[in-house]
Amino acid sequence: SLDIPIATVYRTVKYLCTRNYLKENAAADGRYFLGSQLSILAHQATGHRDLIYLAKPFMRELAIKSGQTAQLGILQDYQVVYIEQALPARPVNIIAALRTGVPVNVSASGKVLVANLPESERDQFLSQAQLARQTPESIVEIASFEQELQRVLQQGYGADCEEFARGIGCVAAPIRDHRQQVIAAIGITGHISEYLHQDRLQILINLVTNAAAQISDSLS
Repeated sequence: SLDIPIATVYRTVKYLCTRNYLKENAAADGRYFLGSQLSILAHQATGHRDLIYLAKPFMRELAIKSGQTAQLGILQDYQVVYIEQALPARPVNIIAALRTGVPVNVSASGKVLVANLPESERDQFLSQAQLARQTPESIVEIASFEQELQRVLQQGYGADCEEFARGIGCVAAPIRDHRQQVIAAIGITGHISEYLHQDRLQILINLVTNAAAQISDSLS
């Protein structure tokens, strides 16, 4: 038997019930069965594997052409979680911590994913958001972030210039499934010097948006 206090087990079970990981069986006192959230997680895990498999060749190509780290991000609990990355052939690269949440307001991918939420979900997020300040460049005012999201929708990509960390820039674009719903974002991350000159920045934007379109086409 597990050496865990009964009170701890009780609190854990009740918490899992509130999140739909467990469901109490009303017909059997003290018994529980697996909740719907586990099925959702299993479905997401399978979907993510398929997405990674389809996206990886385009990510490798993007990393080589741009000379930047290419990253595949999804929205999870209103944070960006990077589920895959591809590195360029450089001696020094910027590497993301996979499966770790990043605040959406300081991430190019985060801006893309929130901007493309259904309007009601986006409004709900903005009404509850606590925008993180990572650097002096981070957008932490809700009104300013709303304007940034509108800009992302209009231009079709998101950008981050030292908003997450000093010396780092990013560009990201949305990936759409066969229903034209945004399910992920592909982005690149590199030294800020690559993002300060408009000609070079436009090249990077074109590479990222083209890669996003190719992945989207493969999903349709």
